[in-house]
Amino acid sequence: MEQNRFLIDSSVFVAFYYEGDAQHTDALRVMADISAQVLIVHPYVIQETATVLAYRLGMPVAKAFVTDVMKAKNVLIPAADVYRDAAFFLDYSKKMSFTDIALIGLARSMGVPIVTFDKQMLSAFSQTRRI
Repeated sequence: MEQNRFLIDSSVFVAFYYEGDAQHTDALRVMADISAQVLIVHPYVIQETATVLAYRLGMPVAKAFVTDVMKAKNVLIPAADVYRDAAFFLDYSKKMSFTDIALIGLARSMGVPIVTFDKQMLSAFSQTRRI
């Protein structure tokens, strides 16, 4: 069965918006490949991406990202469940960021792959997809 929903990690968004990122070309290709699919964007990813872009590239780029995500017809933003995310974080044994662990938990609960350039996340989650 072909997957039509993807959970997108901040590493992909940062690389997409930041031309100086080593993964920029890959991010352009990935986003083109999945542009007709449903992109699941966790609120933590919006926060994380906007913060990185604001500090690296300035507020106009960060605001463009937020505007793009909020206006996109194919973006699904699930409600954050901090209690569930915290419980998953507390049960997780590997050293990893709270956001990454929350994304793994959400991907597992939704049965969707994570699209990421994060090698640690790639090794931590069997459904993680690097396209």
